Amino acid sequence: MFARTRFLPFVLALLLGPAGLAGGADAPPAPLTTGVRAAVEVTAMDLDVVATKDGRPVTDLTKEDFVVRVDGKPVPIDYFARIEAGEVHGPDLATASPDLVLDTLKADGGETYVPRQFLVYFDDDRLLPQQRVSVIEGLRDFVLRLSPSDRASIVSYTGSTRVLVPFTNSKEDLLGGLSRLEKASPAGLSWDAQYRQTIQELRLSSPRSRGSILRSWSAQAATRERAALAELARSVSALAARSGKRTLLLVTNGYEWYPGQTLSQAYGPSSLTQFEQDIGDDLGKVLARANSSGITIQVFDAKGLVAEGDASQSLPPAVNPFFRTQNFRDSMVALSSDTGGSLVENRNVFRADLDRVYREASSYYSVGVTLGGVPGKSTRKVEVRTSRPGVVVRARTGFGAKTADEAAIDRVEMALLTPGAIGDFAATLRIGALESKGGPGRRVAPWQVEVPMAELTFRDEGGARKAVVEVTLAAAEDTGARSTIKPEKVIVTIPAGDWEKARGQAFVHRSQLKTAKGNIRFVASVRDVASGRMALTSVDLRVE
Repeated sequence: MFARTRFLPFVLALLLGPAGLAGGADAPPAPLTTGVRAAVEVTAMDLDVVATKDGRPVTDLTKEDFVVRVDGKPVPIDYFARIEAGEVHGPDLATASPDLVLDTLKADGGETYVPRQFLVYFDDDRLLPQQRVSVIEGLRDFVLRLSPSDRASIVSYTGSTRVLVPFTNSKEDLLGGLSRLEKASPAGLSWDAQYRQTIQELRLSSPRSRGSILRSWSAQAATRERAALAELARSVSALAARSGKRTLLLVTNGYEWYPGQTLSQAYGPSSLTQFEQDIGDDLGKVLARANSSGITIQVFDAKGLVAEGDASQSLPPAVNPFFRTQNFRDSMVALSSDTGGSLVENRNVFRADLDRVYREASSYYSVGVTLGGVPGKSTRKVEVRTSRPGVVVRARTGFGAKTADEAAIDRVEMALLTPGAIGDFAATLRIGALESKGGPGRRVAPWQVEVPMAELTFRDEGGARKAVVEVTLAAAEDTGARSTIKPEKVIVTIPAGDWEKARGQAFVHRSQLKTAKGNIRFVASVRDVASGRMALTSVDLRVE
């Protein structure tokens, strides 16, 4: 059953129907789609390490210069490669980790390089119009320096994640997306008005009644922060499906670790800990997804450089500017430093920092450890150090091995944010006539997805041929709202006597969906579990 997300005005119900056979053709396996990772299990802990000395890159370190500890214990380094300007230096790929090799491409001249993937994420639910101007200006220069092999996407979060520009190497499209973003008003204006109204209520209320106001505000803030971090985690998952060096550029004002703490410190009789509002676990989920996929989060605090006593950034009486800044800063520090990125703060000009982000995505060390050498099975603490005096290194501080099932969900998340995304082999999605059933404003319809039987991996079992298939149907509205992703496994069984006839036909999965009205893009996936190869297909539909 597809569960409803908080901002999603429709629900998809997956009711498993029988798998049938229809016409098809025998075809060889297709190559993986360029720019997309295969849905396979992680086989090594691959760490991207940036090394600097006095602020300058250090490019002559060797494997022997690094020390890696997992949960405090040293582990042997099995793989090592240096990436310079995107090109892999080995001496050969035999020294690089399997996960790095999976991300590489061959240039026309025979060089092996790692393409760069950038997701620019504007947290517009927290930003004010004037806070985006400098970052957008810096991003224009950033876009102009992208190479033809780079891909970038721009999204805006305003309660749901809206795609302004899907992954592309078109500088014209990316610059156009920044221009559209600049003209749109961020949702932070509404929240700022509520914040100031609550302060006014607190100032006018008696000390005895302030507790209930603070509790109500804390609960609202916690709901808002958790919803925002859940959407951020889904976008991290979508970026994880891209192939190459993956970097998320997060433009935000931060998330209050203890929602409501700032107002409690200003107007409350005691600490907010009594209210039990804490987003640490929600931040942890974002970090776990990023670190299991080797995604670096570079955080840009959009507040800019604010001089003490700046009237344009004045806070209401009793709100301590230091406490307010620190309460939101801790989350930004965690998101950046724990993933090997950095927090850019106290800036009114961002060009130099964006230039550094591009250089760090182009030149770094890949240090790998086989999973057999990594103790434990849960998320582990990772520490990377160098024996070279004066050299400072940055890398992710946690690791959790990603399963093939999790990687498959990443690809569906990517397809929801990328119109026209295709998979490793062809598929066809058909949605039948919509009927007014399922409740007020709801519609139901049959649907089916089909793929060539030859794309599935069958094994002999008990006198029959069997394949395990994972089928998913998800949806995204034009507002950016997305359904949750709930894959369903289906066992396809063909009697041995029918195999020759069936192998040239198609696998067809039929079911039923339930939806509300709107402009909706339905995305279906069919994964051959044995090989990890996946088909992706979509249908755009106006539901009346």
